[in-house]
Amino acid sequence: MGVVVRGKRGPVRADAANVVRGQRTRERLLQCARQRIQEHGFEAMRLDDLARDAEVTKAAVIKSVGGKASILLSLGEEDRQTRVAVIRAALARRTSLKRRIADLVRELYALDIARLNVVMAWIGYQWFWSGDDHVRAQAMLDDTRKHVRELIEAALGTASAPERAELLAFRVLAGYVIGLRRLRYGRATLDEAVATVIEHTLD
Repeated sequence: MGVVVRGKRGPVRADAANVVRGQRTRERLLQCARQRIQEHGFEAMRLDDLARDAEVTKAAVIKSVGGKASILLSLGEEDRQTRVAVIRAALARRTSLKRRIADLVRELYALDIARLNVVMAWIGYQWFWSGDDHVRAQAMLDDTRKHVRELIEAALGTASAPERAELLAFRVLAGYVIGLRRLRYGRATLDEAVATVIEHTLD
């Protein structure tokens, strides 16, 4: 028996035709939104254009994915999941902390450079999220930092202080954003951006 979700008139199977159709519409809208942001930037994205791209009504856009802020949060979560997968894979490595961070950051930049307009828009909106959007965005950051901290703890060994690992995790994320911004504006090569993170974290 399939998973049951609640509808207005009672339980609805997750594999019901209207539920599946709604999920596909949402996925299509997010794909169209990602493409628009990548090509034209987040500020230029309009819900009317998105509706036209996905061949649905504007009301369907709002029902499926919400407004622009909600769309950006959803895209940010998709991107974050791919980063978390890379961080988890790096946990098994047996290299020094410096080497582990450098290799990890290089892999993460490879992902994020390909979707730079989406990533930079998400980072930029950190100042503007409010209410439930702020809570959701903060939870995403906290969970990512937790995974980075686990990687650092694995590299430092059991004798390391949790406070030090937490501080270094904060520094990795801050350095990552600084390096990403330098890459975005052509002020650094990939190697220089990776070095920026290492310097910010370990110096």
